[in-house]
Amino acid sequence: MSYLAEQNVIGSLLLDKNCMDDIYNVLSADMFTSELLGRIYLEFQRGYDNHYDVNPVMLVQKLGGDHFPESLVLEEIKNCTATTITSASVKSYAEVVVNDHKAKCFNKILDEVKVTSSGVDGQIGKLISQLEGLIDGKNATSKTLSEIVRENKDSYFKDNEAQRTYIGLPKLDDMLGGLEGGDVIVIGARPGVGKSALVTQITDNLSAKGKRVGFYNLEMKDKQVYERFVASHSGIGLTRLRRAKQFLGDEKERFDRANEFLEKKDNVVITTGSKAVSEIRTESRHMGYDVIVIDYLQLLKADKEYRGNRTAEVGAISNAIKALAMELNIPIIVLSQLNRVSEARETKEPTMAELREAGDIEQDASIIILMWNLDSENKSKKGCKVEKNRQGETGRIVLNFNGDLMRFEEQDGGWNSVKPEDDCPFK
Repeated sequence: MSYLAEQNVIGSLLLDKNCMDDIYNVLSADMFTSELLGRIYLEFQRGYDNHYDVNPVMLVQKLGGDHFPESLVLEEIKNCTATTITSASVKSYAEVVVNDHKAKCFNKILDEVKVTSSGVDGQIGKLISQLEGLIDGKNATSKTLSEIVRENKDSYFKDNEAQRTYIGLPKLDDMLGGLEGGDVIVIGARPGVGKSALVTQITDNLSAKGKRVGFYNLEMKDKQVYERFVASHSGIGLTRLRRAKQFLGDEKERFDRANEFLEKKDNVVITTGSKAVSEIRTESRHMGYDVIVIDYLQLLKADKEYRGNRTAEVGAISNAIKALAMELNIPIIVLSQLNRVSEARETKEPTMAELREAGDIEQDASIIILMWNLDSENKSKKGCKVEKNRQGETGRIVLNFNGDLMRFEEQDGGWNSVKPEDDCPFK
């Protein structure tokens, strides 16, 4: 019965995309018993969130592959449309799917109940909490320390590298120990230091490892973001890429090769233009991102008017980013401007206090990374320090920056390898 109802839900959406208005807040993709139909419904949710139409051609393109052969996707779409007589009953179809899902969850909860005379009141309370959550469509978030221990104790002192998220700079990754769900990673620097280039490189590194990245660039057009990726992958300088009127030497081959490579990067979703955190939440909640990158915090819009209290406004935005990271259980990397205080120091080295409209940023962030120019004349050497790290080490490294190719490399030998004769005021 549930499978037929699932087919009718999908058939209704294929007949009338406006059906999603009636079931969006009721039905979720994980309630489907059919994995394929659940994935199709997820694509409709993503289209609804991001304001684009979903059609059979798009579904075959997105879902067709080794896991779901194109022929299977096409066949299922045909079956759904043939089965569905009218889209007017979509709420009834969805209700059948939801109730079937609840029944399975209910039975699972009952199967796991082990009532003993010791602590029976607590066990009953937990059962009631779980059942109330099932009625409301929410999972209970409270657990006993004993339950948390049993869930996590077997995941330590073994190779968990595949489960961790690394940004692709070995020394920095060694300090950070990998990014975790719920983390907010703030990268702060003055304008022109290269924080946007760094986060573009991090996005590139993450995508190369198969991570799905939502990249929100609020200060550039998508064409400008594209140029940075092409410059990095082709080895053609950004200045030449933007100004050259014809190819020289092997530039055409390198340019074509870079574009061919980047065209396959459908696991990087780039969004430009002004956004509020609430809009990012709506657009990303069903996208299956492993990481979200926001460039940068001070360009985010607040969801309400703060009447000139910029510190309170940025604080509210910071709180919302942290809440989003916790809700989606993914790391969010967000760039932040620094104020001018550090420029008065001889070393130019910033501190957390220089985060512009710092407010709650320092508290909400799990990790704070700060960057600055080590030499006012030679902008290719950058100081980079982990100023705050709740779950790991702090420290400094030196980054060598090729501004034309938008690439950073960690300097061999680390921070102590920078010598006074380099004319770098790092001490």
